[in-house]
Amino acid sequence: MNIYEKIFDRLAELHMSQIELSRRTGIATSTISDWRKKKINPQADKLVAICKALDMSLVDLLCDEDEEEEKVVQTDYMLDERHIVEVFRMSDDETRRRLLRYFELVGICNQINDNNAVKKNNRNVSVIQDIDGNNIVVINDIIFKRKRSVNWKDVREYLKEYIGEFYTIVATGDAIYIGSDLPKEYSGSKYTNSIKGMNAKAKANAATGIPELIEIAVGKHFRNNEEDKHKRDAKNGWYRYDSRFALPVYGDKGELERYNIFHASLLVRHSNDGKMYLYDIIDIKKETSNSLGK
Repeated sequence: MNIYEKIFDRLAELHMSQIELSRRTGIATSTISDWRKKKINPQADKLVAICKALDMSLVDLLCDEDEEEEKVVQTDYMLDERHIVEVFRMSDDETRRRLLRYFELVGICNQINDNNAVKKNNRNVSVIQDIDGNNIVVINDIIFKRKRSVNWKDVREYLKEYIGEFYTIVATGDAIYIGSDLPKEYSGSKYTNSIKGMNAKAKANAATGIPELIEIAVGKHFRNNEEDKHKRDAKNGWYRYDSRFALPVYGDKGELERYNIFHASLLVRHSNDGKMYLYDIIDIKKETSNSLGK
């Protein structure tokens, strides 16, 4: 089966539209349609994003079942480094190109797996609903917990793990990307420098729940960009979304007493490349009338 056929079979299995695949991958809908119309496969550099969007591995996408079994059987044989070098040396140019691309994809997959492992190890996050059916991101671990002030440098380093990822807002279908500017802005914006105490610690620890905060966001609001310094990276304007999260409160003996609930606004820039990027999380405010029990 061709790669493009597997993609459309998976779309049908997930009941996912081509528009949704486009939003999740950044690939134009016309390009996705062309795969089927022209019976062509996607470019190699798009495969990782496609696999992530469709929740499938590269092996599933690139190999048929018999090929997968063959690869497993031959694994020990191919582990001989000298043999690999000899095969490469004796191959024609096209085979060499394929081998190089294969090893590149293996490297990409290993990097993704390593990044995901780090994030899973550092995140203890869940989503619940309050009595009115509204979503709340529950952040169960306090990572940034200095008593006097937040070490924003640590927050900035943590946020770098998200760069290159994207998450979809369930309510609107908007794909929100994490650009290289987020760590610096999130940890050093005017808003960040203006908050102290509980709100500062809340923002610092909200960093661990960014994927879920994006996914549950509601209340999309738009405004035009009027700042020269953002004429490119926010060429198509700004959006705000509302989100909520909860953080644990511990007693003097370290026992869990309750969870405080906070409101937050996600500030998103619509760039000249057509994508939407999370720029900062602002307006963090504790909901005085709400808290969660143990």
